[in-house]
Amino acid sequence: MLKKFVITAGLCASVASVSAEALRPVPAAPQPAELTLIRHQHTLDLPEEITALMQQAKIPAQNLSVYIRDLSADVPMVVHNDKVPRNPASVMKLLTTWTALKLLSPSFTWKTEAWTRGELKDGVLNGDLILKGHGDPYLTDEAFWQLLHDLQLKGVKDIRGNLVVDNSYFSVPDYDPAAFDGEPTLVYNARPSALMFNFQANRFLLEADPVNGKVGITPFPLIPGLQLENSMTLAKGGCSKWHYHPTFQPEEAALKVSGAYSADCGKNFVMRVMSTPEEHVFNAFRDVWKSQGGVFNGKLQVGQVQTTDVLLHTHESRTLGEQIRFVNKWSNNVMARNMFLTVGAQTLGVPATLDKSRMATANLLQKAGIDYTDLVVENGSGLSRVERLSARQLGQLLETAWRDPYMPEFVASLPLLGEDGTLAARFKDDDLRGRSHMKTGTLSDATAIAGYMLTRSGKRLVIVLQHNGREAQGSGRRLQDAILKWAFEQ
Repeated sequence: MLKKFVITAGLCASVASVSAEALRPVPAAPQPAELTLIRHQHTLDLPEEITALMQQAKIPAQNLSVYIRDLSADVPMVVHNDKVPRNPASVMKLLTTWTALKLLSPSFTWKTEAWTRGELKDGVLNGDLILKGHGDPYLTDEAFWQLLHDLQLKGVKDIRGNLVVDNSYFSVPDYDPAAFDGEPTLVYNARPSALMFNFQANRFLLEADPVNGKVGITPFPLIPGLQLENSMTLAKGGCSKWHYHPTFQPEEAALKVSGAYSADCGKNFVMRVMSTPEEHVFNAFRDVWKSQGGVFNGKLQVGQVQTTDVLLHTHESRTLGEQIRFVNKWSNNVMARNMFLTVGAQTLGVPATLDKSRMATANLLQKAGIDYTDLVVENGSGLSRVERLSARQLGQLLETAWRDPYMPEFVASLPLLGEDGTLAARFKDDDLRGRSHMKTGTLSDATAIAGYMLTRSGKRLVIVLQHNGREAQGSGRRLQDAILKWAFEQ
């Protein structure tokens, strides 16, 4: 079971190896007299039209939290249950990415190292090649191809030993990818890893064969010994989004794939997690290395770099400032988890642990003067049943980020309403289009949206909406849109 990090009364309650005493209690922020008076007059609660909509949709008022503030004003515009800790879903990534920006800097890069163990002469390595990861969240096909190409340019053509995968930079507990929702092959459930190739996912090419009435499936990288039981059927009619969601059912001796696919869909990839991180890197290395003309017939070993090994090449990743765009705009869970762990390693030492990352996050919040009472951080991605964050805490985080030198990088990483990322289809034909940078979050019983809005009149607002309850995804989503429209007209 994953440990959680709970901060209450300014102290860290955790089984972390890092002492919780390193955190001093944060004194409660003084309440301005003006704000206290307004609260007593109840003029900061929800607008009447929003309350009426909630009553009509039978949405319990206690299930919703709202924090809206004009960044140029001294007090919030609207607060409703703003101190209630709620499950923020993927809006938790705001905390993770802002923490990474502050503690690592936008220019931070991850290193992936290649070491040799044995003699390298005339293109032949008589020994093992070791790949050591340092947590790069974005070691995709293109980057991995470049890494191996550079090794060949540096003189390695024929590897006579094995491939050793060194994942020791991260020390994480055992992780069951099926534990969250019973979907172990879906990419959002992928486990973090110090050497992570392509988000841990295999790509499966779907290709319709109208002549034979079949659908072809080709995996990359190839998985040795995989028995693929293809039950895909060729669908009639046009291409539908459902054709991109076949069912993958792993069993002991086979992978069963079923579903329908239209010839109108052309050739497309779907991604699924089928191997351990180490196996996945090994399979990708074998296929890419040979495709580049290299020779390799070795096996996979899991180990660590030794003092007698020789560093041959270091691959440098895209910068953190670039990578947080992928995390926030597309809500990439495993990237967020790798980023969260990296924060712990870089600030409190190797190996990275969840507890070190939680402590580093708490230290930063304390330094920034952000109240973290009852904050719960499990893995930093929002893919959690236990993570908790209040609307006021999110609001304070967004206000602090707006005044920070790294504000442009942070804001630009958020989805643009009606334009891209998880908000591409929302308000795309409305005056609100392009007027907000906001992060969304969705679980079965939790939805949230938080970020910055430029209103019609030119005000710049911080907006945090959190909704926990069984109605969160249906009427709760419509309620969010109504509040956003109301805020836009202020």
